[in-house]
Amino acid sequence: MSQENVEIVRGWLDTWVGWFESGRDPGRLAVLASDYMAPGVTYEEDPVWPDAGTYHGIDAVLRRFTEYINLVHIEGVEAGEVTDAGDLIVAEVRIAMLGAKTGEAVEFLWTYTLRVENGRIAHFRAWYDPKQALKAAGLRE
Repeated sequence: MSQENVEIVRGWLDTWVGWFESGRDPGRLAVLASDYMAPGVTYEEDPVWPDAGTYHGIDAVLRRFTEYINLVHIEGVEAGEVTDAGDLIVAEVRIAMLGAKTGEAVEFLWTYTLRVENGRIAHFRAWYDPKQALKAAGLRE
């Protein structure tokens, strides 16, 4: 079951990156989200993120991800490693944003822990520090 969950998360990441690179159509994003996320999905932001919150349901998660694009001027997204951690999946995403002061692209590595239930992402949490994500998933002490 874990390999199947890894493939679900990998598919979600690859699809999201493809959506981003192909024009960012909000209507298409909603369809893609429903292909991979449970209707009652929960998304938690890392508390280091300004105004961090927790979002319940596909619509709330999509609104938040759409806000990111407008708030932080995302220039590029690249899927990274996806790792089986037993009950959780750990996934990395590289995000390039325009720096507020320089106007040049700044790259960040965000790490997510995800729980898949019944073939859909039921819960995911963003981690600014990859080491904390690995620890939360039981892959590091």
